[in-house]
Order: sequence, then structure tokens, then C-alpha cells
Amino acid sequence: MTIDIIQSLIGGIVATIAWFIIGGVVYMNPIVAKIYKKNEDSPGVKKRKDTKTFMINTFVFSCLVQCIILAFVYSFIKPILPESLILNFLYFGIILVAVKIIPRLIDMWMQTSYPNKLLTIEFINGTIGSFVIALVFALII
Repeated sequence: MTIDIIQSLIGGIVATIAWFIIGGVVYMNPIVAKIYKKNEDSPGVKKRKDTKTFMINTFVFSCLVQCIILAFVYSFIKPILPESLILNFLYFGIILVAVKIIPRLIDMWMQTSYPNKLLTIEFINGTIGSFVIALVFALII
């Protein structure tokens, strides 16, 4: 089994861009933005003074690093995933939700005062993002 490093890096970068675009749509749409605005004074919600710095840090440290690592994980386990594009992306999307989204949700719910409504949004949007990442990997890597 060989892992194509260049293909994995490209997949990670493209997945980051796709996730960032989809993230903008699912987090900044008027419905979700209104819910976040309503909860901005909650003690569990961090106050951000510099949105530009936050967005750059989110893109580089939260999205890019994560997607590149996940691209290599995908490359490594791809041989055991179904060959069907649809099943491949669905299985890896489920894996991402199981190892990335659900544990984070449980941890945040148990250890923070983050509002439950926002936790629900985080779960839904995180699941969407995970499947977007999985689809990009299935198409590119």
C-alpha cells in the first residue's frame, strides 16, 4: 500500500476550501446567525474582538491542519473502504462524525456552559462539514 503524499495534500487543501465555503453558508446564514446573535451574551460563548484574526486562525489552524491530517488518514484507510464513490464518501463521512463531531459535542455538553441550541447547530453543521470533507476526499484522493 502506498500513500500519495501530493494527492493527499491537494485533497486536504481542497477539502479545507470546500469546508470553509460550506461553513460560511451554514454558520452565516440569517437563521443561524440570528440564533448565535441571541446567545452572544451567554457566559459559555467566547467574545471575539477581532473577527479577521479569528477567521484566519480558524482557516489555518482549525480547518487546514485538520483536513491535511484527515486526508492522510483517508489515504491510509481508503483500501478498506468500498470502491463505490457514494459508499466510500458515506462511510468516511460517518467515520468523521463518529470520531470528530460526536466526542466534541459530548465533551462540550458535559464540560462547558455552551448553550444547548448552539451545541445542536454545531452538531448539524459539523456533520455537514464532515460529509463535505469526505466527498472531496472520495473525489480527489
